[in-house]
Amino acid sequence: MRQFFKTLAKPRILTRRDLIRYVVLVTGVSLVVALAIDVANQLMFFTQWATAIRSWGLTIFVVVIIAVPASVIFGRAQQELQHSKRTLEVLSRTDPLTGLANRRALMEASEASSTQTMVLVIADVDRFKIVNDTYGHRIGDTVLQTIGRITANHLDQYGLVGRLGGEEFALISSTASVEEIVVALDELLRVIEKTPILMPGVAVRVTMSVGVAVRYAADTFERLYSEADEALYVAKRGGRNRIELSTRAQAAYPHWGPPSATG
Repeated sequence: MRQFFKTLAKPRILTRRDLIRYVVLVTGVSLVVALAIDVANQLMFFTQWATAIRSWGLTIFVVVIIAVPASVIFGRAQQELQHSKRTLEVLSRTDPLTGLANRRALMEASEASSTQTMVLVIADVDRFKIVNDTYGHRIGDTVLQTIGRITANHLDQYGLVGRLGGEEFALISSTASVEEIVVALDELLRVIEKTPILMPGVAVRVTMSVGVAVRYAADTFERLYSEADEALYVAKRGGRNRIELSTRAQAAYPHWGPPSATG
């Protein structure tokens, strides 16, 4: 019963069908209540059936012309409120610059996964400070937006792609193997290296370094992140524009061979 009254007072209305159902429900409940009161009144002070039927018909008419528009107005207000809440929820998990998932969304995805293994990729744009210092932050933002699109196009099918912040991007995958992801990352790095980012009067070329780590069921996300970050550091130290795997990620991909630096 409590749930029923909660549905009337705080309905969940997301679609036109939900709104129609709510209007029908409110109108139906209003009719039942109003008619019950009217029937009880007519039976208590009964004079003749014609009078009673006329009163019940009037009650139905009044309830319908009041309940329908009132429930439509209230239902639409609830619908707009819930759409606004959903929009805010999406925005709170979206990086405003690139449109990718933000750090919060990535963290929530890592915590929500119940799979035995998870692969974390951290990718960093090489020497991005030089891009900002040379061309300015506006062009730097365009570079990040372009890199974000290219990264999503290559990795979306493997899991959740997002921006951790600054020039760092990430992939969280619970469905793909380390080998599948590394193959995709290798292609991604080649595409980024060969694709100039064109803007009026300037063509910017950048590369990326990548660290890959694996988490197993008993591990914390902090350990996973630390191992991926360390692998990224090794990639940077090894010459940039390359992929490095954590020790456990290498064990999950025994055919892996450390690349030679190309940047």
